[in-house]
Amino acid sequence: MIEPAKDAAVLQPVRLGAAGEALRRRIDRRHLLLAIAVALLFHLLIVFGFWFMDRLRIRDIGDWSGPVLVKIGIPDAPESSAPDPGPLPEQIDTPEQPDTPVPSDTVEETVPEESTPVQSESSADSTRSVEESATSETSTSEARPAPEPVLARVEGAEDGTNYFIDFMGSDGEIGKAGGYEWITSYMPLPFSINEVLMNNAKSYLGNSPSFIRAEFERFWELSHGEYIRNRKDVPYDLRPYYWSLLENSLGFHTEEADWKKSSKRPVVVQFVVIPSTGPEGSYPSEIEILSHTNDPSVDAAVIHGISRRVFYNKSDRPITGRMTYNFEN
Repeated sequence: MIEPAKDAAVLQPVRLGAAGEALRRRIDRRHLLLAIAVALLFHLLIVFGFWFMDRLRIRDIGDWSGPVLVKIGIPDAPESSAPDPGPLPEQIDTPEQPDTPVPSDTVEETVPEESTPVQSESSADSTRSVEESATSETSTSEARPAPEPVLARVEGAEDGTNYFIDFMGSDGEIGKAGGYEWITSYMPLPFSINEVLMNNAKSYLGNSPSFIRAEFERFWELSHGEYIRNRKDVPYDLRPYYWSLLENSLGFHTEEADWKKSSKRPVVVQFVVIPSTGPEGSYPSEIEILSHTNDPSVDAAVIHGISRRVFYNKSDRPITGRMTYNFEN
């Protein structure tokens, strides 16, 4: 082992420090990025060179896959695999024969008695195609069912109730016409009326409270603080009048009516509307109940109410209607 001489200078590694180390790393990174960019550019030049040479290359039709069909003649000529018949044979010249008169008897024999024009194949085909298209259109129209007419429906709501009427006629042929009283106006009137309501009656339609009380006393009698209806029932034609007095003069709430306190099933009524002959319309006829409620007096009121409705019927036949009257909204 060689030892350094005494007092000889020994080379020590250069210490760059933190700043020098960072500078060195930055230079190395720059060299690396430059090398990568040069490599990418070199590869791109190679790819571009191959692409450019491929574009300049002359291609032969044999390089394409699949058969090549070439048609000569009519553009829509049918494809045929028949062999080429070859050149046509030469025509043999025939000497011209002199014109000879034809006997009249021969002419009469050759010409038919009833000659008919000969129709070309193309015109026959066109006529056949027109007939076939007309036949197909006729059969298609016969096979296609006619669209069903839209049935007419009338809907409405009355004082906590609702109803709908379905007619066996198209919309526009039949419907409601004119004004009418609600069916609830023909419902049974209260069996008893509180005396306090009667004493607090207000003037209504120019009538004084005393007059209104006198009107109620025709069918109700005072007994122990209540006006009790006597045994004779109020006629249907007077019920809308008394219901109007109860609500507007006495302040009676229709929710407290006897016919509303018990739950009722929907009532279904069927009727017939004959053709109307004028603007006044037609009243229903042949009214019958298909589904009853649990109160016969309510059923009778519904029948009378529907009998006072006015409908128009623009058709030439009677149209059947069916009303479903619900007592709950």
